Amino acid sequence: MNFKKIFLLFIPLLAFLGMGTMLSNIDSGHADELLEAHGLTNNTRYFRTSNNESISSFLRYLDKYYANHQLQLHLDSKYEKKQVLVWANHTVKSLPTEEGRYFSPDDFKGKVSFAVLGPATNVNLLDVQNNKYVVLGQNYYSVIGEFKDYPQVEMDKYYLSTGVDQPTAKDQLKNYRIVIDGAPNVIERVAQHYHARLHVPSFVKKHHRDRWSVVPYILMLLGAMLFGIGGNVLLATLIKRQAKLTHLHGVLLRNWVINQSVRLFLIEGALGIFTYIFLKYHAFYSADSSLVIMLIASWIIFVVAFCMTVYFLVRKDRKIVKPAKRL
Repeated sequence: MNFKKIFLLFIPLLAFLGMGTMLSNIDSGHADELLEAHGLTNNTRYFRTSNNESISSFLRYLDKYYANHQLQLHLDSKYEKKQVLVWANHTVKSLPTEEGRYFSPDDFKGKVSFAVLGPATNVNLLDVQNNKYVVLGQNYYSVIGEFKDYPQVEMDKYYLSTGVDQPTAKDQLKNYRIVIDGAPNVIERVAQHYHARLHVPSFVKKHHRDRWSVVPYILMLLGAMLFGIGGNVLLATLIKRQAKLTHLHGVLLRNWVINQSVRLFLIEGALGIFTYIFLKYHAFYSADSSLVIMLIASWIIFVVAFCMTVYFLVRKDRKIVKPAKRL
């Protein structure tokens, strides 16, 4: 393999790294939004009520009339400013954690409340045999996870699960701002039941303003892909020129080109594997599968671009040779 080919192989490597980095930036942007929204969607609204009803009664009401609808609650305490109670009747979005995990549906069904901490949470903690507990008065809440640290997002809150039979559901509903995520018509009916007015949370407004913020990353990702395609076009041109210098013909020439091409594809596949291993430990992805799919798809596109270029150059040579024979 000559120096020109080695140099050109840096192009698909740089393309793989560039696309992987842009995908990480896109995923990180979404992760920041999810963390800021605490796993809620743009349908989220909030309301306040002066009702003396307990949180437990409120959850029973939701279970009775909206069990077939996907609902999620975040109850922001008026007095414990950094405390948020979380409840859902479905599998909630998995948020990026540094340690442990986020809440699962089973965490809302039992009689024990659990805690998830932000990286900057300032709360009374107790360490017992490598297990952390949030201590609030006489109550102890086992810590099951801690969020990753993102400087763009305020993460000094702590989150407690709540459920019909859990101690966190004993407090009165009027002591909380009720943030509810679900179908818009369901949210409206719940608010009407409590004679409350719905409001749009600030994170939803911000997301509407910034929803095009990932477009530059997408364009750069596509640019990196075009850069890789261009590199394979140049590699195909180089191999075609080298084929002429071999002075081989017929089956021998075809086998030589196939051999060189397969070697190139294997090397680029190895570069893709190297990129995956490198970026897995140096970049953030909400799911490793997204990086794998992108690298495999990019490799296939590069291979197709190479093959199409070789095919085009062979056809071009044949068109030039045929008139020469007639002379």
